[in-house]
Amino acid sequence: MTRHPTADVLKALPPDLAEGVDAGASADAALAALLADLSHRPVPPGRLSRAWSVGSLQGRLGLAWLAYVLRSALAGADEQQRLKNRFHADAALRLLATMGHLRGAMTKVGQAMANYPDLLPDDFSDMLGKLHFEAPPMHFSLLREMVRHDLGGEPEALFAEFDTRPCAAASLGQVHRARLHSGESVAVKIQYPNIRRTIESDCRNLSMLMAPMTLRKQYNDLRDKLVDVRDTLLAETDYEREAAMTTRVRQILCGEGGDPQFVVPRVHTDYSTGRILTTDFIEGLHLPDFLAAEPSQERRDRHGTQIFQASLRLYYGARLNLSDPHPGNFLFLPDGRLGLID
Repeated sequence: MTRHPTADVLKALPPDLAEGVDAGASADAALAALLADLSHRPVPPGRLSRAWSVGSLQGRLGLAWLAYVLRSALAGADEQQRLKNRFHADAALRLLATMGHLRGAMTKVGQAMANYPDLLPDDFSDMLGKLHFEAPPMHFSLLREMVRHDLGGEPEALFAEFDTRPCAAASLGQVHRARLHSGESVAVKIQYPNIRRTIESDCRNLSMLMAPMTLRKQYNDLRDKLVDVRDTLLAETDYEREAAMTTRVRQILCGEGGDPQFVVPRVHTDYSTGRILTTDFIEGLHLPDFLAAEPSQERRDRHGTQIFQASLRLYYGARLNLSDPHPGNFLFLPDGRLGLID
């Protein structure tokens, strides 16, 4: 993404997210301040507040596009390209800021959009791709009470070590690295507060927008699809269900007679609830870091084959469908094995 002066970065942000960012700072400092601000903001669960955020984003993008069209009409070819790049970069930043703030279903939408780069300009795909690995995390002070309530104590007492800085963040929760008193290194995934309510709010808002289509014959089909999407997203907030599925997949791929080229983390049930999931911590690289190391074509082919084989073995061996195969759910280990998470 093209780097712009801080003033340009701030103009690209929703006004409430740009407050408190020093206009005299560098672009990198402004973005760091934005992420720090987002980390202290709780997820807005209400229908009205979420609808307003999405609606105001659409309005700002529309005005930005109109300004780009008007300026381009009076510009030369080089200036037109510069204005186009600027519009794409600013719009992508607005999308990342808003979807990262709303989390839940909106972040899932951003992840899905990033998975189809041919449908979006490169700036959009690159920026939204951060939602897979680098979604704005939430400050641990907003999650501490959930740990205390669900696990019955302070994380510093429950674990021998607990890093309050998240090592990963996504649409429904974020992951913290910790160590058990027994010595195992673990990943503790903590769900964002009120995330189920945000999913229900977004689906109700979308259902309301579909109301004018009531008299069309496709309406019932669309309504049923929306219900399926809602139920699927709500199921993802059930970490007890995820723990059971993780254990089952581990048995299939890594259990007796399993394949040593696959690694699936073990669930620590004593430290897991419906909103907190604790598993073994797997050391590995996500796709962007793996590719940045410029691996050989042979190693790329090996991991591609592993992903394909894991999917087929789950489907034909246990009638399980790997339904969320985005890059953030795979880890490429230094010894050539493939880690499957989430």
